[in-house]
Amino acid sequence: MSFSVIYYVCIACPTVERTLEMVDRYVAHGAKAFQIDMPSKDPFSETDFVKEMMKNTLSEGVGYDTYMDGIREIRRRHPELELHVVVYNDVVDAIGVEKFIAFGKEIGVRSFMIPGASLENFERIESEGIKIFRSIPHELPEARIQLAIAGGENSFISLRNKKPGEHDVPGYETWPKKFAYIRQRGVKGRVYSVFGIRTYEQLLEVRQTGGAGAIIGNVLMRLWDDEEKLWPLMESFQSLAETN
Repeated sequence: MSFSVIYYVCIACPTVERTLEMVDRYVAHGAKAFQIDMPSKDPFSETDFVKEMMKNTLSEGVGYDTYMDGIREIRRRHPELELHVVVYNDVVDAIGVEKFIAFGKEIGVRSFMIPGASLENFERIESEGIKIFRSIPHELPEARIQLAIAGGENSFISLRNKKPGEHDVPGYETWPKKFAYIRQRGVKGRVYSVFGIRTYEQLLEVRQTGGAGAIIGNVLMRLWDDEEKLWPLMESFQSLAETN
């Protein structure tokens, strides 16, 4: 199984133009997969860093057509990229689910991740053959595990590490223990570590555990104005992204 790094960026954090520039530069440094977000009015699972940038860009009154055009431009510039799109349910509702589905097909999206997705939107998107990136929080809730099991072998699954102030289920305090548990329960899809991967060593642990990869975002986005640190860190992550 291949091991990959999916780089998270928000299409307008801080601006569409800046994000397009940085996607180009990530690709020049070896990136092959991205998860691209659009600003939400209620990004409840994001870090304060991303929430603030989303709030700022939404205050400028830029519409979702502009954000979608930005993602279209990424696809135009980089037709070979693996593209995933993550948006909150309020964004799907603002765009309209049918228009959102058509957009996904147009850009050749590999998956949608929709925190807070309504059952209606979830089922409608999947009925069109677009994969939903299913998520399992650090608390390992049974309903989310069952949803991940139902996705089968070809599904994408994020297994989240705890955030500051949260508490793990006793006995499952590490990502490898969480991963082993969901595999034992019958989750067969491609499982990615999400949140808190900041070092080569942490990513190596995910690979050695048997994970499919990781979604990495904030740790690099915070360094966009400190390239002396940005590119060596990204290159260390890329050194683990192999296809053997």
